[in-house]
Amino acid sequence: MPATYTGCIYFFKNDFKKNNFMNVQKLLESLGDVLNDYYPLAGTLKGAPDGRSVIDCNDQDVQFIIAECSDITINQLEENNWKHAAISNGLMPPKLIPNKIVPILFLVQHTTFADGSVALGFAIHKHVMDGVGLFTFIKNWGLRARLEQIDPPIHDRSLLKASGNPPTDIPSKYFRINSAQDISIRNPVSATTKIFHFSYDVLNRLRDYYSVGISNGNWISTNDALVAHFWRTSTRARNLDLNTEVACGFALNGRDVLNPLIPKSYYGNVVFGVRLRMLVSQLINGPPSSIALQVRKALTDTNESHIRSIIDWVEQQPDKSLIQFNAEYDGKYFGGSSWAKFQKHDLIDFGDGTPIKLRLLGKSAPPDGLYLIIGTEDGVDVCLSLQTEIFVNFE
Repeated sequence: MPATYTGCIYFFKNDFKKNNFMNVQKLLESLGDVLNDYYPLAGTLKGAPDGRSVIDCNDQDVQFIIAECSDITINQLEENNWKHAAISNGLMPPKLIPNKIVPILFLVQHTTFADGSVALGFAIHKHVMDGVGLFTFIKNWGLRARLEQIDPPIHDRSLLKASGNPPTDIPSKYFRINSAQDISIRNPVSATTKIFHFSYDVLNRLRDYYSVGISNGNWISTNDALVAHFWRTSTRARNLDLNTEVACGFALNGRDVLNPLIPKSYYGNVVFGVRLRMLVSQLINGPPSSIALQVRKALTDTNESHIRSIIDWVEQQPDKSLIQFNAEYDGKYFGGSSWAKFQKHDLIDFGDGTPIKLRLLGKSAPPDGLYLIIGTEDGVDVCLSLQTEIFVNFE
């Protein structure tokens, strides 16, 4: 995973004007309690001789920020339909840049609004855990705040150990090896992030539309249709030459693919990249069902043996710090992830009720072509970043 932070912001509405709503002291005490189980979170990263990151469990602690936002209420955010542009960038520290010497692994910001409601923001270093790990941790923190038992995390990293066998295929379309001089991130183009809501009814109609012409024995998921739809429409909006090859990439949760299954309580990264390529002419002029079927095939091809082969390939690289996902975000790439299945709001409760909305951490310079799907009460929200001028065509 790249050396960056990912995370989210949960919004808790103080409907009954309760005093000490989402009490800071209670949250701090329960956080200290749950960190006894998630003790690596209080450590720091250090490099091993082979380039991999290692967590030094040195009780360096996490960062907990207490803030106020006295000029905004939850009602104002609701009236603005929770648009990305309406949410203040100040709900998390402005620059989440990993410190290469002593990087903080986990940050929390507790922000109280003018009406007593609270935004609780989380940022996790990507080398430490994936989205499933993050939301499982937040759920367990809430259980500890309510003085309930948690499902303890599994720290056994040998669940993903290499077999020692040569890789059966070289995953060059998923990863690339940078030179030491090429490891810097290229300057991104100016991009804007917007959020598109899809109700369950619209999602079902979208899946039906992308299923037309699919023969018996084949099938697509709602997520396949949604990814295919956004890839097609964003590519059409970019006005690329029909003979241009474009790529689509997305993350796969390997917990349900590997055998034996990796438990949800496993604390770490089990994310593997999925990637497919196609000519623009095929993507925007071909049958919609053919695009969704290609998305489905890319997922099913990322099976147990393929994932084990990737692990073996990574293990054999002499300097693992130079390995990077093959995601260019160069105006021809579309990629992201879906968090829709594992961040259900009703599982997050610190004792004052469940959150009413989830939003992602804002990026000052989001990549062109990045998407993330998050669940809502009545469907999903798709957060998409594109070059600002392209959004006119896209919408």
